[in-house]
Amino acid sequence: MKKTHLTAAMQKTSISEAVKMAALNFVLINIKVTFWDGTAPLSEAAKKAAIDAGVSETDVRIYANILGKCAHDRLREVNALFRVARTYLDVETTPYAPDTGKQKRGDKMLGAMRYPEIVATVTTLSEKAFASLEDFLTSYESYRERALSANLGDWAAEAEKRFPTIEEVRSRFAMELSDPKPLPAFNGDQISKFNVPADVMGKIVEQSNIAIATQLERAKREAIDSSLKVCEVALKQLGGDGARMHQSVIDNVTREAVKLKEIADGYDQDPRVQDIAKSMLKGIANVKKKEVWKENLTKKDAALAAAEKTVKNLKRMQKAPPVAVIPDTSGVILPELTADLI
Repeated sequence: MKKTHLTAAMQKTSISEAVKMAALNFVLINIKVTFWDGTAPLSEAAKKAAIDAGVSETDVRIYANILGKCAHDRLREVNALFRVARTYLDVETTPYAPDTGKQKRGDKMLGAMRYPEIVATVTTLSEKAFASLEDFLTSYESYRERALSANLGDWAAEAEKRFPTIEEVRSRFAMELSDPKPLPAFNGDQISKFNVPADVMGKIVEQSNIAIATQLERAKREAIDSSLKVCEVALKQLGGDGARMHQSVIDNVTREAVKLKEIADGYDQDPRVQDIAKSMLKGIANVKKKEVWKENLTKKDAALAAAEKTVKNLKRMQKAPPVAVIPDTSGVILPELTADLI
């Protein structure tokens, strides 16, 4: 078999090598965001509604917007700023968590070199969100009085008991970015502290590496899937008349390409994925502003051709087996399915 850059990468890459590589290049982070939606349970109102309807009291629950429309609209603006930080972290990182159906709310994997950039942006978003909250709280008592006098009718007496104080409202808002954690890979110091036979230690390390590699593969698939989505949007818009072209096409392709390159470079060094990321960055996102495509059809046609090729290759990569084969092996894995990629 003729050796290519693809077979060479597959020959040298094992689970242990890939996990060690990833442990040096990635950190795990998460964010906690909480806020208040301005509602409160009204049990007395629910009891009366149940009696009026002739049903059991346990079958009726009433949660009321106790602030009134104007104040609730303002509160939604505050809450939206808190949500922005969580959304930002979601799109700038890759999920790293067991596949429990809630993967996107678990730890996030991020290239260590980008961690300072993420911290700086979250800090800016946090400052903006809390400034908006404090502005809302300056008018909170007036919102409360207006709602009790004009908006709550027969529910006012009970609602008055349910209103949180200003300090209680403030305490319900949080935006906390966790400290970075390393990938849970074994290192030399840890191994030396285990008082077990070498063959047992070898099995422990092997099983640990397999578990970590499984999650890294899931993270890699997530990055591939996310890249495919934005590239399909780019393909559709580049193939149209340009009337509905959005700047987000360029921004989203660039963002996902960075993440895709990050996991390929920092984990298994899969040359196919590295080439795809390069095609996204240099081929599809070949301009900084969407207007350039309208003025330069050569650039737009080149981006369209790159999008067509990239979408095809990403779909192939969705079906391709891991480079770091599970279970660990030093053999050459070159399936027919991926032989003609790139």
